[in-house]
Amino acid sequence: MPDFRTIIFVSFLICIFLGACTSSPAPNVSSGQNNSSPPPSSPVAKPSVDLMATGRKLYADNCAICHKESGKGGKVEIEGRSISPDDLTGEKIKKMPDDRIYKYIFDGIADEGMPAFKDKLSEAEIREVVRYIRSELQK
Repeated sequence: MPDFRTIIFVSFLICIFLGACTSSPAPNVSSGQNNSSPPPSSPVAKPSVDLMATGRKLYADNCAICHKESGKGGKVEIEGRSISPDDLTGEKIKKMPDDRIYKYIFDGIADEGMPAFKDKLSEAEIREVVRYIRSELQK
């Protein structure tokens, strides 16, 4: 004959099993609503994500004054100095690897009037500017 603890343990397991098989959610009495599922909602359009927003803003705030919104560059006068920034949409820049463009932004090109942005923009921000130039200005 099985010992008393085994009988209690088996009985406990049977109660748990039966409770799991027959349980149903209690009706929502407090709110007076039935417990049926809510009607399916219509699909909600997710807002589109502008992947270029950060790069676009950084470019507009830091680069467009010289290279223009279009990236075409051309003669400008900055702080009393006449410079001719590169056309970022032209073949010369299109052929450059991203790392070289990054380096120009990071270190600047003093002889040509290009300021260094290493103290103004983070590495990630400079990469966003390069990505924006490649994806939006050079398309």
